[in-house]
Amino acid sequence: MFRFGWHTGEFSQKTGVYPINVVSGFLQHTKSSMKKFHPFIGLVFILWGAAVAVGQDNCWVAPCDPCGVAKSPFTFGGWVEMGVYTNSHGSKENGPMHTDSNRRTDFLMNQLYFYGEKELNTRRGFDWGARADFAYGVDSGSKQTFGDETFDYNWGTNRHGYGMSAYQLYGTLGYKDLSVKAGKFYTPVGWEGSASKDNFFYSHSYCYWIEPATHMGVLADYNLTDRLTLSAGWTTGTDSSFANPNGNSTALAGFTYSLADNVTVYYWFNGGRQFDLFTEARYNHFVQSLCFEWEMSKRSAYVFQYNLHTDKELGGVKTSTYGINNHFLYRLNDRWGAGMRVEWLRDNADYIFAPGDYYGLTFGLNWDPCKNVSIRPEVRYDWCRGAEATPFADGTKSDQISAGFGVVLSF
Repeated sequence: MFRFGWHTGEFSQKTGVYPINVVSGFLQHTKSSMKKFHPFIGLVFILWGAAVAVGQDNCWVAPCDPCGVAKSPFTFGGWVEMGVYTNSHGSKENGPMHTDSNRRTDFLMNQLYFYGEKELNTRRGFDWGARADFAYGVDSGSKQTFGDETFDYNWGTNRHGYGMSAYQLYGTLGYKDLSVKAGKFYTPVGWEGSASKDNFFYSHSYCYWIEPATHMGVLADYNLTDRLTLSAGWTTGTDSSFANPNGNSTALAGFTYSLADNVTVYYWFNGGRQFDLFTEARYNHFVQSLCFEWEMSKRSAYVFQYNLHTDKELGGVKTSTYGINNHFLYRLNDRWGAGMRVEWLRDNADYIFAPGDYYGLTFGLNWDPCKNVSIRPEVRYDWCRGAEATPFADGTKSDQISAGFGVVLSF
């Protein structure tokens, strides 16, 4: 799927004014967490300062080429993402709507990410490809195969919340318009990605919460026309491995259709029988996502997303959670851009905190002083409606202002 220019570090965001209590809390938490995380902070600012000093266009870092051959089909690269987030209540946690990336208020290294890839090229007929992605940081726990607690589950996990994960590990075979990959790979369900470098905002939307992170299985893609790609496959459920000790079996299918050169629609679903390790029950699982991307001009774009997640225990009760989010993105110039995210989610299954309606409004910036550095400040306001929907301030408040920033250094 095409992700517009700004998802690769060529686009950015503009934020609103920070309320004074958020600013003071932000500075206080940043100061205390810097003492705990000073090696990483030093690395961030040394590289950032060097990048700015060298110049906007001269500090680009190309993917590694270990063979020294520019036309090699193998590419290697990665990035490191770090950041801090805080809230207007002064709580030590920013609330359950945040993933591990920014739930805590101390300075965190989200991803130290490495990948290697042999790209698939079927223009001349048959070809093969492969990809391996490994990362260390606070994000890795949610990318491990915690669905069945096998393979990379608990790799390097420590008491500070850091761990390691094989985000992706798959091989691909292709012939002309058909390709098939097998292994562990990112879910195609949804719009936001697990790789932080490809996202616009530092924080994630509510819809991201009710999507899988990874799958293990087989997925085939067929380019039916220049505008329509059909996909179908089988997986061992969500966030599970080929070991599959619980006998999970789910279908994964969807399509990508270009309505026009600047308009694309994606639809994906994942459904079947799974086993829940927490409830120790087998259930029918279904999640679907419909995304609409419209590049309105060379400077602006709009993205709409609708998600639905349902679970039904065999012979039991069916629960559902659904929501929408809207991204409005605007390119200010080659180094700056602005973004706004407006979202709503109806939680009937305690995915976030308790049954209720959850709303979010996020404003953010991406500043790219050079092509391998992206700095992403943002501020967001979240509020809830529901009898027990008080997820903020240690379970006592139904709304919150929070703010933070992330830094991505690519190599």
